[in-house]
Amino acid sequence: MRSHARIAGRAGILCGVIGALSSAPVVGQVPTRPLRSIFGVYGRLTAGQDSIRVGEKANGKISVALKLYYSMGHTCQLNNDGEWREDHVAIVADGLDANRQCKLSLFFENGRVLLKDEGLQCAPVYCGARGKLDNVSLPKFSPNRK
Repeated sequence: MRSHARIAGRAGILCGVIGALSSAPVVGQVPTRPLRSIFGVYGRLTAGQDSIRVGEKANGKISVALKLYYSMGHTCQLNNDGEWREDHVAIVADGLDANRQCKLSLFFENGRVLLKDEGLQCAPVYCGARGKLDNVSLPKFSPNRK
């Protein structure tokens, strides 16, 4: 009978530990909503300067307006709404082919935005021949930065 009591006691302790661990937040857990710090302007909003504007909309969508400048007058320009997915803003837009949509992701870290053009399907639609969207990174605008 004593061994049954010990086993039951250990089982109770084990259940308590498992319960405590399962209710504790996971280190590095990804927020389900974006941090407010992602909203704003990256780059500069002056003519001829690369810029990406990220805004919050009332319907939970996230507006993205970008204009990037490349050599010989080529630009990339996209104005679209996206949504927060785990750790980034995801935009799905028209591609060159109806079966392969443009999927552009914006990641935010250390005061910068980084673009990922999945399958390189966005640049052919939204950029001139010399433009690209994949791996473009801009710092968040600060009026004190020169």
